Amino acid sequence: MPLFYKRPERLTGPRIFTRALVFATAALSAFAQANPWEKSDSPSAQDSASIGTYTNGCLAGGETLPLRGDGYQLVRTGRDRHFAHANTIAFLKDFSQNVAQSDLGRIQIGDMSMARGGPFGSGGHSSHQTGLDIDIWYSQDQRAAERPLTEWERDNISAIPLADARQHRLIKENWDNRVPKILRMAAEDQRVERIFVHPTIKQHLCAISGTDNAWLRKVRPWWGHNYHFHVRLTCPEGSRHCKPQAPVRTAPCGNDLDWWFSDEFYAILNGTKTKPTKPKPKTMPQQCQQVLLAPPAGTTTE
Repeated sequence: MPLFYKRPERLTGPRIFTRALVFATAALSAFAQANPWEKSDSPSAQDSASIGTYTNGCLAGGETLPLRGDGYQLVRTGRDRHFAHANTIAFLKDFSQNVAQSDLGRIQIGDMSMARGGPFGSGGHSSHQTGLDIDIWYSQDQRAAERPLTEWERDNISAIPLADARQHRLIKENWDNRVPKILRMAAEDQRVERIFVHPTIKQHLCAISGTDNAWLRKVRPWWGHNYHFHVRLTCPEGSRHCKPQAPVRTAPCGNDLDWWFSDEFYAILNGTKTKPTKPKPKTMPQQCQQVLLAPPAGTTTE
């Protein structure tokens, strides 16, 4: 018998279980590191459906927009986050056309969702998972907005911040008087659930709106969002596995805005106190596994 020969190991029941557990753990670890949602570069061949919650879900049958259309232009396309539910695509077409017809410029659309939704591996978003969230830039160089951007420009052009994220003040020289009109147009659309803006921007909108502020109920202050606003749509009819958020019940310009200008908030902003975090969801809806495994859109079966 050769010296290097080794008799095959005979595994008993407990050892088989242990070995299987090791392999399963390793597989799950590799699965988590690879983030299969980022690996999917095409939508699933399924009917359009939003599944789960905005921060723990996926997108079946995603759709996307041409790079440029009536009243809009896509930016940051190299990130592959321009997929959405069919209702979101319809909303964006309607919204951008209304903005253009109202002489409010051409909107630039940033992150939506990945091809099959799911969590981003990076990029600062915990939502954008179900094809119902859209980032729209507040303001931009209109000369660039009025012509088709090159591929390089789409991924490198910068938005103009309207608020200073560190000092928590409005940048008056950058303020664009079209912004309140654009935000109001979005907020008054029945398809819109919430709009997230920088707290300083919400404060300014409240100040200039006076008592005509009912539309501001949907406009919520949130971290970041000093150079773009985040539109979130309601769960689409027919997406029975989509879980909606609770309705906003606070006043349009109520006391809930005060915390964003409190000592506690500034302590978090300056790094002397930890930002409060919500526990991360443990498991995704089981329907999302079907979305991951579904063939890509456009494929045919014999």
